[in-house]
Amino acid sequence: MLNVENTYVVHYTRLFERRQRMEGFFRENNIKVNYICEHDRDDLNQEITDDYYLFDEKAYRDRVTPAYGANTSPFRPMSKSEISCTIKHYNAVKRIAEECDEYGLILEDDVVFPENFVELFNSYLERTPKDWEAIFMGSCCDLKISSGDTKEIAFLKDNPSSKCGDAYLIKTSLAKKMAETMKPFVVISDWELSAQFAMHEAKVYWWEPALISQGSETGLFNTTLGCLVCGRRGCEEHAED
Repeated sequence: MLNVENTYVVHYTRLFERRQRMEGFFRENNIKVNYICEHDRDDLNQEITDDYYLFDEKAYRDRVTPAYGANTSPFRPMSKSEISCTIKHYNAVKRIAEECDEYGLILEDDVVFPENFVELFNSYLERTPKDWEAIFMGSCCDLKISSGDTKEIAFLKDNPSSKCGDAYLIKTSLAKKMAETMKPFVVISDWELSAQFAMHEAKVYWWEPALISQGSETGLFNTTLGCLVCGRRGCEEHAED
């Protein structure tokens, strides 16, 4: 049994093949999941967007700079795909705050699991320092922080501390804080997560070697965020290619 209270999957409903693939894995491993589907990019209107997203350069700089440093990335409007994804991450965090006693797991719908995922997950969690508040377990962009041969699998990460948003654990105590400060968000989900962790001085660990890979990076799926056609994060022109 997977040692987690609740699992939440951030899902774009038009990509039904992703859900079908994941549901097969979850059934085989007796994992109960909750799909976060509301507010697909196709359903966004100005009222919803304004409720969740603040397009303001000062707010952007004030929130992003503590995590990433000054002038790290140019200020720009978020695409509908990015806004939708970030809304869903926020709602997943909020549900952990409301529904979990200790912690919950958030996944994006393109993650790829190893065959022995449950065994590895439970083992990694047991070997992680108990002071963790968030844990990233994916292989996004091949980001790493460990070096050399080591028996450790959990590494404390300084700012910026998110590792994309494909797969992460978050403790309920931190989720409750973030539910109060993450809305309205000012930047895409993975950057917003780092900004929130910096704001709350959270202890964030990365698991290495990575436990989960991302189908949008391996070529299993096309991606609606980092476009495989033109390379632009947030491209919508080629989202259906």
